[in-house]
Amino acid sequence: MKGKPAIPPIYLTATYKFDRSNDLIDVVQQHEGYIYSRWDNPSVQEVENAVAALEGCERGVGFASGMAAITTAVMSQAKAGDRVVAMQEIYGGTYELFHDILPGYHVETTLINCWKTDELMAEIDKGLSVLYLETPTNPLLRVVDIKPLADAAHKKGAVVIMDNTFASPINQHPVDLGVDIVVHSATKYLGGHHDITAGIACSNKIYAERMWNYRKVMGGIMDPMSAFLTMRGLRTLELRIQRQNESAERIAEFLDTHEKIRTTYYPGLPSHPDHAIANRQMSGFGGMLSFEIDGDFEQTKCFMDKLKTISLATSLGGVTSLANQPITNTHVALSPENRAKAGVSESLVRLSVGVEPVDTLIEDLETALNAV
Repeated sequence: MKGKPAIPPIYLTATYKFDRSNDLIDVVQQHEGYIYSRWDNPSVQEVENAVAALEGCERGVGFASGMAAITTAVMSQAKAGDRVVAMQEIYGGTYELFHDILPGYHVETTLINCWKTDELMAEIDKGLSVLYLETPTNPLLRVVDIKPLADAAHKKGAVVIMDNTFASPINQHPVDLGVDIVVHSATKYLGGHHDITAGIACSNKIYAERMWNYRKVMGGIMDPMSAFLTMRGLRTLELRIQRQNESAERIAEFLDTHEKIRTTYYPGLPSHPDHAIANRQMSGFGGMLSFEIDGDFEQTKCFMDKLKTISLATSLGGVTSLANQPITNTHVALSPENRAKAGVSESLVRLSVGVEPVDTLIEDLETALNAV
């Protein structure tokens, strides 16, 4: 073949053949090469390397979902008798891991509201093995000042893990602020088209090797087709993020002055409580925002049902704009008391801004608000 493919092929193989036994033995012992796709796959390694480069890390580890990346990253660093400190405002699945699963393995978990910096510092000072952060938060877009927390955790010998899904590597570089392991739900911005389920964790080689070993045993590797589609998403990631940043800011400004909106949560607004931190540690404010309808649960449902261009769906970060009520899906696992602690009200709407014309999205929001 004289020409070479512009796009690398998908390696849809479960196993790999060898001409000599010694070659197979070398792969098993050195972890260089391929023997079985639960261990490694060329398509998966390509996207692992690409995301690691975007995050400024030495190595990436690909997973079957964002939650597989989170659980493996945390469990590779926390053993029985250890202590994990995390923010209260974490993704619902992560909350279940910390609240329901880890205590059963005798791992102590402490969750503190992310804006209570003094309390977080006090808990870190008590000693910990893992500090877990997520910023901007889901769904209120609170922005955590990463560096002082990471520095304090490192003084106690802890590993700092952070979910960077909402920001993406385009808007925020956690390793520059002291984070050791950066996790993503690649289902969201990295894939970008609502057609895969995948996760990535990036770190130095030592932490990555440990996560790789856990993944090999627990079996949560990314599949080759999802890896291929994530690579497709990465090729337009910066373009999409730039468009989503710009559109989200315009929509936030529109909602912030609307008579039927009680509160708008977007770190790009000067009124946002963490605007100064976001301005300092982010290069863009992201395509996610949330807002509270000036009404009750039923009125908010009415608003949701009137949306046409914006789809009623969970997930986020793709080319299509999506909206949901966190109380009905992303945070349904939380008790009413814990939802209140997280600031998730019955009239809260989360909006993931896609790449549609922004005027079309604003018109859709205006029409739905007029029906409330």
